[in-house]
Amino acid sequence: MKNAILLILIIAGYSSFSQEVTSPLLTNPSLYAGHGGEMRMLRTSTGDTISVDSTFTYTYGSLDLTDVWDDFSESKFIKYPANFTDAGVTSVLYHQLMNSANTVDEPASAIYCDTDKARHDSVKIVSGVLDTVVTTLFTPHSIWVNNLNCLPIDGELMDLYDECYVLIDSIIDGVPQIQDTVFYTSNPNYHQDSARVFNAFKNDPNKIWKNNNACHNYRYAVDPWSLGVATFDGVDSTGRPYDFGNENAYGGADTLTSKEINLTGTSNVFLSFLYQAQGHGNMPEEEDSLVVDFWLVDSLQWYNIWYPPVFPAANQWDTAHIAVPPNFLEDGFRFRIRNRASTSGALDHWHIDYVEMEENPILPWEPYKDLAVSMPLNSLLKDYTAAPWDHFSNLATPADAMIDTAFLKVYNSDNTPTNVGSTSMFLKVDYDGANELNYQLPNPGTIPPWTSNWELGVNEFPFFVSPNYTFSAPGNDSIAIFDVTINADADVAASNAHKVNDTTRFQQEFKNFYAYDDGSAEVGYGITGSNSQLAYGFEAYESDTLTGILMHFVPTVVDVSQYIMLLTIWDADSEGNPSTILYQDDYFTPSYPQYGASKNEFKYYEFSNPDYASEIVVPEKFYVGWEQIESQTLNIGMDRNTNSGQEIKFNVGGSWITSSQEGSLMIRPVFSTAINHTLGEREEPNQIISMYPNPTKDIISFSGLSGEDQISVYDMSGRLAISESNSTNLNADFLTNGVYLVNITDASGNTIFSEKLIKQ
Repeated sequence: MKNAILLILIIAGYSSFSQEVTSPLLTNPSLYAGHGGEMRMLRTSTGDTISVDSTFTYTYGSLDLTDVWDDFSESKFIKYPANFTDAGVTSVLYHQLMNSANTVDEPASAIYCDTDKARHDSVKIVSGVLDTVVTTLFTPHSIWVNNLNCLPIDGELMDLYDECYVLIDSIIDGVPQIQDTVFYTSNPNYHQDSARVFNAFKNDPNKIWKNNNACHNYRYAVDPWSLGVATFDGVDSTGRPYDFGNENAYGGADTLTSKEINLTGTSNVFLSFLYQAQGHGNMPEEEDSLVVDFWLVDSLQWYNIWYPPVFPAANQWDTAHIAVPPNFLEDGFRFRIRNRASTSGALDHWHIDYVEMEENPILPWEPYKDLAVSMPLNSLLKDYTAAPWDHFSNLATPADAMIDTAFLKVYNSDNTPTNVGSTSMFLKVDYDGANELNYQLPNPGTIPPWTSNWELGVNEFPFFVSPNYTFSAPGNDSIAIFDVTINADADVAASNAHKVNDTTRFQQEFKNFYAYDDGSAEVGYGITGSNSQLAYGFEAYESDTLTGILMHFVPTVVDVSQYIMLLTIWDADSEGNPSTILYQDDYFTPSYPQYGASKNEFKYYEFSNPDYASEIVVPEKFYVGWEQIESQTLNIGMDRNTNSGQEIKFNVGGSWITSSQEGSLMIRPVFSTAINHTLGEREEPNQIISMYPNPTKDIISFSGLSGEDQISVYDMSGRLAISESNSTNLNADFLTNGVYLVNITDASGNTIFSEKLIKQ
């Protein structure tokens, strides 16, 4: 089924020139390094299972009916894993060897063997042929043996022996031989061991979801009714496909499960939510259903209750009202929302909003009567979401770079238009903990499409930024981060039921790069054709020196990490098109698309061609991009929530063409400033880590590691293949040949090394 779907999706993404392509993602980058609330067994580099020592189990308090409400404007997902110091965390120490009643642990020095290593054999050999073997067992001990390699910990009562040796008496042709003894005391079947298992009691009524397999996000839905949705598709909680590489894979995918809910003594209970197909993702087909199941406490089983009665149109919001049958109204009730999808990638998207349980609702169903911010703002700058601070602060009039009029998307779900809040709407900017601006937003009157009232559905509220405010950070010449808060409100309290979704916040970052994107990719973008070129235009606030390029490539239908590209910088001609090449990789030191191991991770590309300087001086107008050798699309991440499509140019036949796609590429030129290319998010590690040999057949060695560093090896589907700490060597012999990603984190969980490994 998916061969056809993927083909249709790719064809649908072609521009009118059939040379630029947008592709569905085979990952959801918003979920990289996520955690689904499930405990997974790790394996060492030798393939052995690891003890459950220091792992967590979880128990959950019950919710009341009134606790079940979520518009996804903030996270109500339980956070995993728990910390050992969290409130409500307890632990139990389990021992492998216990007395027969499983009440007292055996001494720490205890060792036991079974009959493989504890017995007395009498052997009779006649004329070189084994005649008889008589085995006599020692006196057994009844020992309870716990299995410490899986949860829940359980065991069995076994007859074991503290004589860990085998006595062998031999009679050969009637002549007794000297008794032989084989000792196993250094390698017994069983020795005393222990594992401490922690339990976290998750009873916060504000956290209602037991897992986060569905993606909580603010970007994928189109015109959501509130700020944030939960999205269902074909990738797991880590953002990787459930069935990577199998384009025909189809089946159950994401699941969002509630905590237990106490419905004892209730009646006429309904579960309601809004749902949308596609959004900024991929349109599901009719068999790609959204499903709701209820948990029946009496039978301890899930029962399918609901699916859309009519398959919805793309980007249309519909409402589900589902009655809970009377026999389900017990303490311990749960519900889950799940989807069936193509599990080979981030495909077949469904989005949900405003999940609520009610008793005795007013019928017919009333509107939600809420006013909510629909989409977050990204920037108060006119052209960019981020820029180098020294470039901005050096402008003669920085106010010229500020946006004149910003538009805040707000959804009115009441049944009538309502007035704007007269005193409770504001724009607030803080820097370094101090307030720089607290500006009451007035109703500007009619500025189309704004009508001066909150109309039904989506509104775009205009507010003026320049000349009311300009970013300022006196004494700072390298980096500045501003906390921006915008609040919307209605004049009538009854028209704004939930205040929690009235506010949007973001950080305006000034570091050392320019960016158009919001940091989240919804699709992959690329061009087709051998020796074709892709160029992305920027107009800097001043001429300066480039040190490298940050790029975020996304896995789509094909792994393109081994395809060559020649990183290229151009200036612009008089018509604004790419012109003279200021830098280009050579064939001896080319670049390759690199996939990140963490959420929306950008990879840094340096200028490696020795024929050029390591830093490239660029004019104010310049282009960055590449020339690709083969026709395969390389799929750079594209953000659909911002639009700089007019700056995307491609050349497949000798002339430059402006893209017909709306969106922003996740390409960020980095300038020489007082901070390094890591964006100021962390200092460069003092450790210099090397990995060798690469490619490898078996053993991988590392230099420069500290004792607390964690080495993780992932296959290209994102699945963990090796996890090791306190080691400078890994055995990769058991890995199948191919490309892997080696990621090393320090004791704080920060990535300090990431590199591709080739196993031969």
